[in-house]
Amino acid sequence: GALAGPSADDLSAAQELTMDERQEMIQGMVARLSDRLATEGGSADEWAQLIGALAVLGQQDRAAAIYSEAKTRFAADAAALTRLKAAATRAGIDQ
Repeated sequence: GALAGPSADDLSAAQELTMDERQEMIQGMVARLSDRLATEGGSADEWAQLIGALAVLGQQDRAAAIYSEAKTRFAADAAALTRLKAAATRAGIDQ
């Protein structure tokens, strides 16, 4: 399935926002994804998306913690672990 992200309407509305408002909107979307994964779970691709988003926001420590949790959740799924490792590598947190 497709990964969640901003809709066309969200992108259109974001063009009208200040930089601070855009940053707040992005952080809100990332927080909602994080909360949903923590409470409902999700696919490895969604976890990888969260790792990347946190890294872009400069939250490498949090991204590393999410990566660690995701590795535990997907320990029995080699393909998922490969996708998660790729996301962590892109995020600069896979050491």
